[in-house]
Amino acid sequence: MQWLHPDMFWTLAMVPLAVVLFLFAAWRRKDISERIGSSQLVRRLSSGLNLRRRRWKATGIVTAIALLGLALTGPRFGTKTKEVKREGIDLVIALDVSLSMLAEDVAPNRLERAKFAIKDLLDDLSGDRVGLVTFAGDAFVHSPLTSDYNAVRLFLDVADPSLIPTPGTDFGRAFEMIERAFDAPTGGTPADGPRTRAAIIVSDGEDHAGDITLIKEQAREAGIILFAAGVGETGGAPIPVSEEGRSRGYKTDRAGNVVTTRLVEEALRDLASEGSYIRISRTAASLDGLLSKINALETSSLASEQFEEYAEKFQWPLALGLLILLVEWVLPERTYRP
Repeated sequence: MQWLHPDMFWTLAMVPLAVVLFLFAAWRRKDISERIGSSQLVRRLSSGLNLRRRRWKATGIVTAIALLGLALTGPRFGTKTKEVKREGIDLVIALDVSLSMLAEDVAPNRLERAKFAIKDLLDDLSGDRVGLVTFAGDAFVHSPLTSDYNAVRLFLDVADPSLIPTPGTDFGRAFEMIERAFDAPTGGTPADGPRTRAAIIVSDGEDHAGDITLIKEQAREAGIILFAAGVGETGGAPIPVSEEGRSRGYKTDRAGNVVTTRLVEEALRDLASEGSYIRISRTAASLDGLLSKINALETSSLASEQFEEYAEKFQWPLALGLLILLVEWVLPERTYRP
């Protein structure tokens, strides 16, 4: 037997407390009757009182308290094996962590806003396996495909430009790592048959490298549906520079001029021509527009899991306790005689 709420066992302490109170009440009644002095008068005043019924009512209340306390602890027993099949798609998110993603044209900056949007997307997913690729001028698989979304969130938290010091935005290298993430072995029960594959590239699209036409052809051959999310504004913004957590102004070129970065949507739209493109800006901060497209994709059985499930039995002591209280309430202590 297991207990769902073992911390509620303290409620059973009410049982001896109730016993003490009933004994104290009986002693008080006896003391008062002795103070009256006349046993004949006491018998006359209590002529309709059924002492046996009173004791049964007190016993019923104590028993009901014990049963209700037991119900609060949540008794569970009688385990049974249950099999659950998980259906969904394989989804890899490629996040741009280049230096331009630190621009603050969307608050608090492009990279943090992208992280917030990805985490919101994870909250709405169910059953899908998710992987994470980070990229700049190079790329690597940050998190393999997993159904543990909390692990993906942890990897997201530590994603920043220091992970990949190579400057640039190399879509070609990012796609190589996307393919590697799909092909990497994953733990758990293998899926039945081919799985639907989708990838979301989250970037500002600036200073990009890689043949987009070739990437799209490779994605088509690999059965990967490409989506894209552009982060930032097209008007341009400077890139903050910090050292040891302290701001050092903005990035400058060799001539000392402040470098500005802007969202380049054309490349991202081209990448997602067979999927869908969405923009993360000041006024649109989520990936909800992509979620409906992802949910519309054909799902497949990713895995089946077996686990033991306990049968909840709190209903029985709860029902019996309430029934006893109902009987105690309708049962009078006095016997009325015509």
